[in-house]
Amino acid sequence: MSVEIDTRGVGITVRMEGERELVEIVLQGKLHHEDYEVLIPVIERAIEAAGERKPDILVDMRRFEGWTFEAALDDLKFGLRIRHAFHRMAIVGEKKWEEISVELFRHFCSGEMQFFEDYDAALAWLRS
Repeated sequence: MSVEIDTRGVGITVRMEGERELVEIVLQGKLHHEDYEVLIPVIERAIEAAGERKPDILVDMRRFEGWTFEAALDDLKFGLRIRHAFHRMAIVGEKKWEEISVELFRHFCSGEMQFFEDYDAALAWLRS
């Protein structure tokens, strides 16, 4: 089963990858609080449905341009809330600050986090 949701700045796909559930999030443009009103419940349901198996998360930030202030707070609060709820998280991006953010945030998470510049390499790492 696969579920796809697309809002103004966020595309979300939830699907099974072998034995694991994969939540794929594509961020594009500038995110607003309203984007998180859609994003958060979908991810929470995917995490809940995965149960003890904890899902893998793939975040594609290659077309991401930033947040409004309120959306940045939403992102921070939600990230801290789910920091123990995933098995692996791969972040795909092109900017140095994205890579540094992953390095900093990984110390607060129980799941593995890795930054990639290549989408296919990120997906391969999640599948390994």
